Amino acid sequence: MAGKLVSMTETRVNDTAKDDVGEIDIEKDSVYEAPLVHGNLWKTIWTMSWPLVLTTLCSSVVGLVDVQVAKVLGFEAQAAVGLAEQVIFIFMVFLMCAAVGTTAMVSRAFGEKDRDRANLITGQALLTALFLGVLLTGMCLAMAPALMHAFSPTADLGALSAGYLSVYSFFLAPFGLICIITAAFRASGDAKTPLLVVLTSTSVAVAGDIATVYYHWPVPGLGIKGIAYAGLAGNSIGAVIAFWRLRRSVLAPSLGMLFPMHFDLMNKLMRISLPSGFQRWGWAASTFCIFFVLRQCAYPTAAIASWTIGMRVEAFLFMPMMALSLAISSIVGQNLGANQIERAFSAGWRITWAGMSFMVVLGTLMFMFAPTLARVMTTDPKSIEYAQSYLQTVALSEPMLAMGMILSGALQGAGDTKTPMWITLATQWLYRLPAAWLFAVYFKLGPPGAWAAMMTSMYLIGSLTAWRYQSRAWVKTQV
Repeated sequence: MAGKLVSMTETRVNDTAKDDVGEIDIEKDSVYEAPLVHGNLWKTIWTMSWPLVLTTLCSSVVGLVDVQVAKVLGFEAQAAVGLAEQVIFIFMVFLMCAAVGTTAMVSRAFGEKDRDRANLITGQALLTALFLGVLLTGMCLAMAPALMHAFSPTADLGALSAGYLSVYSFFLAPFGLICIITAAFRASGDAKTPLLVVLTSTSVAVAGDIATVYYHWPVPGLGIKGIAYAGLAGNSIGAVIAFWRLRRSVLAPSLGMLFPMHFDLMNKLMRISLPSGFQRWGWAASTFCIFFVLRQCAYPTAAIASWTIGMRVEAFLFMPMMALSLAISSIVGQNLGANQIERAFSAGWRITWAGMSFMVVLGTLMFMFAPTLARVMTTDPKSIEYAQSYLQTVALSEPMLAMGMILSGALQGAGDTKTPMWITLATQWLYRLPAAWLFAVYFKLGPPGAWAAMMTSMYLIGSLTAWRYQSRAWVKTQV
């Protein structure tokens, strides 16, 4: 009898232990399903932000190294790299916009604890990226010679740019896959895997830049095409790492959900993504059109080279804000899915104030060290003069850049992608470009006039985006 009592007691203890373990597993699983809706909000922000800041800094390092290495080949090579990369960015935005829609939808599914839907969305987004990557590569290859010769101030610069783009176009397919996979990881609350992917890609690209240009390896005489091959190799290896990590993650079932196509889901993904694509395209195209303004200045090649240099240096400030924008997108999406409205709203402003404070410091440093930075990046006297002017002018608008970028990311995470699109299109095309032409060409202020137009446009973008976010109308957006 005593033995039976002991046995019954042990059974109850074991059953209780199993129940306790089950409860713990369920709790852990629910936290994993929506890791960004629990705990201290500042800790959540930090957990998402620091890996993404490093991730975006890695991306900006590639651009800076490209320009610095191109300096060995001459300042025309620097201008050619900048011109070609501006063109390819116009194609890249279509892949980047699909990533915005992926983040909004997958993060909302995680917030709602619907893992099956999160995997299905990821799978369909991957299928979209594969199709777009191949299509855009073909379009870029077909259009490269005509585009480069049309936009270049000299025939030699056009030929250099076209040669670079003929190789770099193949970068689009692996880039698209990286965009979607890393967006899905961010949406799930994992910011470290995107860091691993981009760190690998950056390391390969930088090593390739140095090897092909400085050491003429593996093939001598590649010139700026060597820089393009290095970028292609880096992104291809990054895509392989991204797939490897995806197969080992909670999102692994998405690889089995590429087919059949779910047209209703893909249609919703495109409805959310396309406004972001038009926003980025509008920004990229208006930025690219600054080339037409600079072409009409007294020293067009030096102006274009200095702008390329200035943008690469500014990217070190720009990219951390991009990281915070990506972080808040996932945080807002998951919290809206979990119906944590106040947490989502508060997170947006907290990250914004932190980003603006950070940019005040960095903008001040960039203003102070602009002459040194310009001399490090180029040896051409006129390019140095214009690059210094660019850096000191845009330094004045960096806090407003932070406000616009971060709050725009919050709106996109909520699925409200149309408002940032209209704000960008209006400020860039109705103010920035006309003002740049007036100041630089009509009033004969040269490149510094264009820089002034760019700087003041950021104040408009930041103010309008803050007004929309504060209205809370985005909370009602259906994803």
